[in-house]
Amino acid sequence: MRIVIVDDEPIICEGLANMLATKKENNWELIAVYHDTEEALETCNWENVDLLLLDINMPGMSGLEMIELLREREWDTLVIIISGYAQFEYARKAMLNSAVDFITKPVAIDKLFAALRKAQTILNDREAERKKQLLIEENINHLIREYFNEIIFGTQDFSDAQKQGLCNDFDLGGKTYSIMLLLADEDDINFAELLKTAKKTFHCSFYSYPAGSGLTVILALLPDSSYFDPNIFLCFAKEYIQNIRWFGSAYAETIDAIGTSYTKLFQHMRDSGATNPVQTGRIIAHESPLPAVKNNCSLPVLQVLEIIDQEYAQPLSLTMLSSRVCVHPTYLSNLFKKQVGLTLIEYINRRRIEQAKKLLEDPLNKIFWISEQVGFINQRYFSQVFKRITGLTPVEYRSNFFLAK
Repeated sequence: MRIVIVDDEPIICEGLANMLATKKENNWELIAVYHDTEEALETCNWENVDLLLLDINMPGMSGLEMIELLREREWDTLVIIISGYAQFEYARKAMLNSAVDFITKPVAIDKLFAALRKAQTILNDREAERKKQLLIEENINHLIREYFNEIIFGTQDFSDAQKQGLCNDFDLGGKTYSIMLLLADEDDINFAELLKTAKKTFHCSFYSYPAGSGLTVILALLPDSSYFDPNIFLCFAKEYIQNIRWFGSAYAETIDAIGTSYTKLFQHMRDSGATNPVQTGRIIAHESPLPAVKNNCSLPVLQVLEIIDQEYAQPLSLTMLSSRVCVHPTYLSNLFKKQVGLTLIEYINRRRIEQAKKLLEDPLNKIFWISEQVGFINQRYFSQVFKRITGLTPVEYRSNFFLAK
């Protein structure tokens, strides 16, 4: 607990400081001493002060006046009043201004420590509430982000009822939305500060993803923006990004129109040539994650390869496949790995990812739908496998594909 003393009597200040020094184990830290209320009010950094020990009878500006000014300036610093007079009216006015306690001089150490412990309890409660509210806010922000992920990218398998519930809970419907998209060099973005300040300034949802060749796409989604000038956001972004390669914006009249508006805006960016020349490097449109099958593979392995090629979207397991080709599971597992060069499960995953890449080329295909179509029940696991095999998430792969097209 960081403490400031304001008292015009040096001997009182020295006595209070000595008392505080005897309780170092409580993390009570005296950070400043003032003998004048006006000086304390104007020169102290109140943002860093938890508790003020204040003499109410000060020359010039009184202690009560100082408290009132602190509250007018919206500082919620805790205050313990110290006075040479046990006057009820002083105490009443102090308590009206949220003083923690009222102590008369000479200050008894037990009463001081009792008041300090009371203040510490209030601070602890405040901190617990702050953390609770922060957690609630983070959870809300996360849910809103996942909601817009679903609308824009199709990355979550929300039912219509769940989407409607989130929309109602967070009052997302019945609004227009401004969609702003920009392309910049990955190394040219002070992203942490951009994200922090953009959220605080514009109260927008913010997304970014790599676009290959050291480029990054940034998407900002701003609600209630029918009269918003996107150039304001562009000027703001230029403070954090030296070289913006492309910037565009679009309006969505309803929340359901966001996905279509984003897709059109993305296509405009791609068609503008801002991404040329794009050497994605990590992604080649027709590159297959599957190894070339050797001509001398045994019959059981060839049969299994054909089953996987035709039925990759169905549940497949070593036990099921071995029974289909009439061999022992262990024998098939060893034989397949020896002749194909991959484990059976790895080959199945790669065949599924190969098909998923083709489906991602259609921007209207939702990612959770694609994961189901290629045989993954869990969309999150699908994304993990996709990134392990291709080096990109499904969203990143789709962006690279359209930018390179």
